[in-house]
Amino acid sequence: MAEDLFTRREMFDAPLEGRVDFYKGITIDTDKCGCISPDDFHGKLSASIDIWKSSKRRGIWLRIPLSQSEFVPVAAKLGFSFHHTLNNKLVMTRWLPEQEPNTLPDYATHNIGVAGFVVNQKNQLLLVQEKWLHSHKVVHWKLPGGQTDLGEDLPQTAIRETEEETGIKTEFVAMVTFRHMHGYQWGIDDLYFVCLLRPLNTDIQVNPSEIADAKWMDVDAYIEDPETSPFNRLIAEAYNEGLAMGHFLQPTYLPHYIRGRPDLMMYQLKAFPTANSVEHTSHKANM
Repeated sequence: MAEDLFTRREMFDAPLEGRVDFYKGITIDTDKCGCISPDDFHGKLSASIDIWKSSKRRGIWLRIPLSQSEFVPVAAKLGFSFHHTLNNKLVMTRWLPEQEPNTLPDYATHNIGVAGFVVNQKNQLLLVQEKWLHSHKVVHWKLPGGQTDLGEDLPQTAIRETEEETGIKTEFVAMVTFRHMHGYQWGIDDLYFVCLLRPLNTDIQVNPSEIADAKWMDVDAYIEDPETSPFNRLIAEAYNEGLAMGHFLQPTYLPHYIRGRPDLMMYQLKAFPTANSVEHTSHKANM
């Protein structure tokens, strides 16, 4: 199992061997427990639960791969509940203390989306029309962008999505603004970050599988356009305000808590970057 912030290297010996976390819990990867059948798994899990209870263990996490899906009903009958799925593994949990409320954390509560606010030397903003919204009566020009991939920095998402949708290569400059929205989809909330990007080319090549059209439009004209949504107008106004104040959110890079992991990015309000700092930031964003 990959090491994370809360799992130690310490192993707990029971019929099902698992790693101990900082909260006196246990994580078991069922594909490493040597169980050859659902009956074998049932016997080992039931015996392990008794041992975990007697040793005052708390939250128990089972990671069950798709290839062992027959173990899922066994765990459910022994009191485990669904938590999440990721990379063809189902994670199930059980809280053991009977006199304490269950404090195991829920899985991801937020979706993360990132947009590219791409402004060229003519103060023109790169805008797109999504293919699946193109049939609406109101023409909706918006920023290129999309959801982050696992392990991707916010600037990397903005750069990738912008190029995928429009063919425009960019470099990261700063963070313009972000939005927090409740009730996005699938019962979770949404965080939407807007990255200021500098274009490295200007010839648009629309991706026809995602985008109906794309264009460059003067930033102030976009703000004044009555068909611009209130949300996108606020984003453009935030950009103008940042220019006027001479400050944007920019990252400071810190070493990760776990050796070998990519640097952490902490965003702080800083003076608008010079050419040298843009070059450094862009290099880090593309690492």
